[in-house]
Amino acid sequence: MTEEIRNPITREFLSSLTDAGKIELFKQRAQQVAAQKGLVMYDPDPVRWITNNFFVPELKNGPLQLDPYQIGAMKEATARDGSGRFKYSTIVWSDIKKSIKSTIAAAMCLWRAWGLQWGSIITVANDLKQADSRVGYYLRRSIELNQKIKPLVRFRNYRVELPNRTIIESVAIDPTGEAGSNADFIVFSELWGAHQEAQQRMWVEMTLPPNKYGYSQRWVETYAGYSGESPLLEQLYDQGVKQGRRINVSYTGDDGVFHDLSHIETYVNDPARLFVLWNTEPRLPWQTADYYAQEAAVIPPHEFLRIHRNQWVTSSQKFVPDEWWEACEGSFSDPLPDEPVVFALDAGVSSDCFGLVGVYRRGNKVYVFYSRAWYPPQGGKIDFKGPEMEIRALADKYNVVEWAYDQFQLHDMATRLRDDGLGWFNVFSQASDRLVADKLLYDKIRERSIVHRDDPVLNAHISNSNAQTDNEKMRIVKRAELLKIDLAVSTSMATAEAMRLNIGVYEE
Repeated sequence: MTEEIRNPITREFLSSLTDAGKIELFKQRAQQVAAQKGLVMYDPDPVRWITNNFFVPELKNGPLQLDPYQIGAMKEATARDGSGRFKYSTIVWSDIKKSIKSTIAAAMCLWRAWGLQWGSIITVANDLKQADSRVGYYLRRSIELNQKIKPLVRFRNYRVELPNRTIIESVAIDPTGEAGSNADFIVFSELWGAHQEAQQRMWVEMTLPPNKYGYSQRWVETYAGYSGESPLLEQLYDQGVKQGRRINVSYTGDDGVFHDLSHIETYVNDPARLFVLWNTEPRLPWQTADYYAQEAAVIPPHEFLRIHRNQWVTSSQKFVPDEWWEACEGSFSDPLPDEPVVFALDAGVSSDCFGLVGVYRRGNKVYVFYSRAWYPPQGGKIDFKGPEMEIRALADKYNVVEWAYDQFQLHDMATRLRDDGLGWFNVFSQASDRLVADKLLYDKIRERSIVHRDDPVLNAHISNSNAQTDNEKMRIVKRAELLKIDLAVSTSMATAEAMRLNIGVYEE
């Protein structure tokens, strides 16, 4: 705290003031000090403060500039009533990817922080790294770039300490540790991913304090989530967008220009004191058609809609359209006698089948030259003797450089076959390795850089497959419990290993 703000104020005088009066007193003192230092420490208008004091490197280390729709939404989100209280306690700022929503949240943290005395600002995400590396990082970066503010601020690990004794802190998901929070401003980053019990309890524990009713806010920055899997965000969406009312936002700029933003998707729920911006359209200069064409070429369609159009989707969608797989059908020969091949094994015992797929690679293309499935008898279990005899025959016939397998059901068989000298049996992780492999197979099918021979059983297993996605990660799952997908999983594993081992020694 500066010396001017520490001037004695009698306890009797403070006790005679309302909360709003105390805040206004501090604002006046802060502004006096700011004027003496040539620094606007606080401004009741967040847009004016941010566009003068929140610095970003993208604008040559200058202050952040906002688009009209962001300005209008921000002015409404921070509007006050006649008593000086905020109209809204909860702000959902939901925008498409690469719309600087995390930067805006960081800027809001700093704006609020300068208007408080002994205040508490907290940023929360799905883990501490996420909370600190996004909102926290942008906030610290802005301070470092602003040479007027930087000397007045102190950094301590995940904390930022301002001269008015306000602390901005990034915290981990720890509902017990954060119980009893008395925060003035709380930012929840990427709430779409808050689906674990601890994250939901954290939301409850970080509720706004009753003694600061109307003067504290929670700010949620996110894009859309997965229907049925993002409960906190989905509840806010239902309250604001479905149960609330759409409002028209407008403002007149400092240049006198009136901005009618009735086309912007803004909603309020008055009983919940909730304001929602749910933007679904690209509106910023860098969000070009070329950029989205590039993204559409590499991102699954439903994920594109979720992150680039802010639309709710389900995490489990059909793995690939049947037409994509059909387009990969072709005629080709078996591998040459000395050509390296990879086989992959995926097996169940009673509920699933035993899948075996063989591939070889030429250039960037993968050829599925072998696929076979063994099914359990009605009410019985698979007899592994049949698949084992086939594997031994294939080992004699082809130059097998790897047998990739899921060790859950196949450890004993793989160990025995390896000990018999049939080659290298590699445990293929069904966790991390599969997430990479399944996405690679998706890409190969989309790009038509995998070729198959129209085996009806393999076709059925591909068609039976859905994909659970989480951003860039993907996992093949069953479209329905009784459907079989073992050959699709085996194709994924074999393709991934053929590409990883770079076995394409022959030209196409």
